[in-house]
Amino acid sequence: MKELLDIRKRFNRYEKTKFLNIVEKKLSELGYETERKKFVNLLVSENLETKNNNPEYIFIAHYDTGTIMPFWMNWLMKLIGVNRQILMIVFTVGLISYLIPFVEGYDPFIGRILSLIFVISLLLAFIPNRRNLDDNTSGVIALLNLAKRFKEEGLDNAKFVFVDNEELGLFGSSAHKRYLERNSFISKSCKVISIDCVGGSGKTPLIIRNSKSDYASLFQDAIGKGFDKCEMVKMLLPASDNYSFKRYGAINISFVDKTIIPNGYYIKDIHSHKDKKINLEKIDKLCNIITETVVNAKV
Repeated sequence: MKELLDIRKRFNRYEKTKFLNIVEKKLSELGYETERKKFVNLLVSENLETKNNNPEYIFIAHYDTGTIMPFWMNWLMKLIGVNRQILMIVFTVGLISYLIPFVEGYDPFIGRILSLIFVISLLLAFIPNRRNLDDNTSGVIALLNLAKRFKEEGLDNAKFVFVDNEELGLFGSSAHKRYLERNSFISKSCKVISIDCVGGSGKTPLIIRNSKSDYASLFQDAIGKGFDKCEMVKMLLPASDNYSFKRYGAINISFVDKTIIPNGYYIKDIHSHKDKKINLEKIDKLCNIITETVVNAKV
């Protein structure tokens, strides 16, 4: 996996293509036929998939990487949680609209400094992050791990899709879903699982769903047995590429930590220079569990 770990930033087309070439080569070595799909929908997304026109499972991981998140957003995530997106948006807008005018009225100089810090922190959102091991090199490695294990188990019921532009608005996965539907390559019974941020320091496996899912509890139970616990939340807004496939009951798997406010979850260190650790043993264990679950479901 060293070749993959060496390309930690995949923000421009050159970096993305170089990374996809490695992924495609590894899939070919495992015996998979692959195909690249280019979609143009505001942004150009280049996805890579293994060929399977009637999959029972579709596993998705985004391979693009994002920019640097303002430090105060990391604090908010730790306080409120990614599963409380609406609350976080309301809290952020309310805090900024109140705090800056209040400070400016109390001390104009400090108010201007506070406004400047806020603007500078927002400008960081345009700077590509150069780390990105958890988000989402870990998901790509997990999909390659699963592809290998499925071959070893003689399973031919899955499609593996590596999608572009998740960080900029799920453009790659939403375009791929429309392509699959137009060509009748996806059925209503298909189980769609995205894997995102599974190699970091997060201690709690979390399953995220955006709609009713007939198979979410199956994977929650299996992962919970392997890691002693597995939480599940339903979200209204997108968390990862599973959102594009919500009509199929798609789920996303991540490893998270608990927030300061109880019952919330956040992913530590992503979109920052601190995203430089990856736990390959944890990824390996997760892939073992997923493979065993699929094998047992066929029996």
